[in-house]
Amino acid sequence: MAKYESFKAFLEDNFIDDMMAKLSSYIATQSKDSFENDAISYVTWVSLQDIHVSGVTFKDMGNDELEIRATVDADIEVAGKTRYGHETFEDCKCYNIFFRALLENGLHNVRITNVSEYDVSRYERDRSLSQNLVPYMYEEDVERHAEDFLRRHYPKALMQPMALPVEEIVSSMGMKLYFAPLEEGVFGKTYFGFEKVIVYTNILRKETCEIVTEPGTMLINPNVYFMYNIGTANNTIIHECVHWDRHRKPFELQKLLQGECNHISCEIVEVYDGIPEDAPALKWMEWQANQLAPRILMPAEMTKRKLDECLRRLHAEYPMMRNAELMEQAVGELASFFMVSAIAAKIRVIELGYDEAHGVQVFSDGKYLPPFSFPRGTLKPNQTFVIDEKSAMIQIFMSEELRSMYFEGRLIFANSMVCINAPKYVTKSETGLPILTNYALEHVHECCYVFERKINASDTYSDSFYRRCFLCRDVSSVTFIEAKYDPNHKDNQSKSQRKEEIERISESVTDIVRRLATEIPSGFSGTLNYHMNRKGITNEELSYRTNISTVSISEYRNTLTPKITIERAVALCNGLKLEKHYSHDLMKKAGYDLSVPSMQNFMIGWVIDEHPDDTLQQWQDKLTDANIKIKLPGCA
Repeated sequence: MAKYESFKAFLEDNFIDDMMAKLSSYIATQSKDSFENDAISYVTWVSLQDIHVSGVTFKDMGNDELEIRATVDADIEVAGKTRYGHETFEDCKCYNIFFRALLENGLHNVRITNVSEYDVSRYERDRSLSQNLVPYMYEEDVERHAEDFLRRHYPKALMQPMALPVEEIVSSMGMKLYFAPLEEGVFGKTYFGFEKVIVYTNILRKETCEIVTEPGTMLINPNVYFMYNIGTANNTIIHECVHWDRHRKPFELQKLLQGECNHISCEIVEVYDGIPEDAPALKWMEWQANQLAPRILMPAEMTKRKLDECLRRLHAEYPMMRNAELMEQAVGELASFFMVSAIAAKIRVIELGYDEAHGVQVFSDGKYLPPFSFPRGTLKPNQTFVIDEKSAMIQIFMSEELRSMYFEGRLIFANSMVCINAPKYVTKSETGLPILTNYALEHVHECCYVFERKINASDTYSDSFYRRCFLCRDVSSVTFIEAKYDPNHKDNQSKSQRKEEIERISESVTDIVRRLATEIPSGFSGTLNYHMNRKGITNEELSYRTNISTVSISEYRNTLTPKITIERAVALCNGLKLEKHYSHDLMKKAGYDLSVPSMQNFMIGWVIDEHPDDTLQQWQDKLTDANIKIKLPGCA
């Protein structure tokens, strides 16, 4: 079987005679006057010599039928009378030749329906297809396309809220579903042709057999049930249904041109590297399936109706519950009702205009955060209150305004947010860690800072499913490319303007520092002795905690101005478990003023201030992650 680089080449190789015949007949019916030029005063005959297909466009006419519009450049020989007698000239004109054909397991019932002089084809939003026969779909039309899918395959879902019976839809579409041992990271495959594959006959016992797929066969990785949840499985199944519903023609075209193209494989990845530039059709097919599947599972009007019903009931049942907690519970109920994942339910609710859902089910630094609220319209799509701890410290260091406020104790990192350090907004957990108050959780726009951010998973393919999911994924230094403080954000400006409260906090911190400074000696050795005696820590115990020998500790205690490395000074702060102001004082007396701006000083100050209960190795790990080139005693 011949292989073709393009459909133009296929047309020229297989239908050149038909096109020549039709175009010759068309030219014969045209007035010869249309071929006159400055040289020819009277045309006697016109003859089509050759044609070349210069372009092709497609329209979907339904029921696997295509309209194919071929633009051809025609070489024409024109003869006629001139002032010098009878002469022959070569001319070139452009024409449109229209075909109708069925594209299913080859191109069938091909017929030319019309020929005309060239004009620009009229683009039809819902019928026009790309050069690869992928249907066009625009962001503003996604909801309409999802409803169209349901109207054709399960219209009941548009009449009342319900969980979509996905296997019933698979059957109604003439598809077959099998569970199969797919490659790691591959959630589903849809087959458009015949291919030998291995499927499970018994998943629990890992029993398999070989089958030959028919067009419309869907393979699902059972891990989407066992490792994730049924909601993820439902999304995968509908995702594959969308491929079968919308994307058969691109694969039929590839089979027609290349002879081999049987399936599409759909992967779920944490870091999305984009789709190769030589596969734009695949890129758009995946984008369309990603956009449509969650909207099909949760139709817009039915989802809003169900959510509003849940919120009204929850408000009545729990009148004292915070709004953010009510929204979190409602989103959870929505996920269970529609049989989708909690992540999918949250994203869908946000898409439908419920900005409050941004603050629910947020996972950051290895834990879920308490739900929080802010007014609708506070954040743009690339903005966040939530930021991983390392990124927060880097951004504080990079901003002179934030750095100054942080060192003065006016800012604190709590609930994975940078917050004004005031009793109204910050309290302590049972373990002594700073956490946001209930008031702050309902008003994070009032007390927490806004950051710009960019995610690895969407850097290449900016409109991917993963960009729409980022608020629900783990906010960590691995995931983030960038988190940037925006001093011009209106809420950040309003926080900076709360001088009265901030000044009151600053006075309190200044008073604490002043009192502590008068109670301890002025030198390093005297200060070290003061803290060890105050806490009842022996040389041996401090040696065990810091990996510094008892001989060295004794020398530090008895030498007026001992020489001590920054690594050992940091280790002593950790071993003594000092309150942060004491630690900064001890570091300064060792010759290391952490208030002097540098990345190293700032990150050391961060572990001292924010992680006083960490082990020395945990401090080392955090400093290493921040690319601080120091090695604490005894640490890997």
